[in-house]
Amino acid sequence: MIIEIHSPNLKANNKILDGIKRKILVLSHLSEQISRAEIFLTEDDSLRKENKVFKIRLDIFGDALFVHKNASSFERAATSAVRTLKSLLKQKTERRNEPPDEITSTINV
Repeated sequence: MIIEIHSPNLKANNKILDGIKRKILVLSHLSEQISRAEIFLTEDDSLRKENKVFKIRLDIFGDALFVHKNASSFERAATSAVRTLKSLLKQKTERRNEPPDEITSTINV
């Protein structure tokens, strides 16, 4: 899995980046179909307490998941986003394992 982290107009330290990478790698163990994770770290000046914005897009073969979270720190926002993505991935795999709808037809002669 390719992990891209963008932090425009923001200097993110290695401790934050390494923690985020570890959280994202947990997702790769849940689904082998994740090819790429693109993360954006920004600050929203219009918010007071929860001004750290964490956006993530997971590219899954044939699909994409996008989550946007705000928190007082990037670590908390990342934890919340990963929790949401875990449940979305779980739902996606459950839907994939469901049997297809059966189609029946009756013909009267």
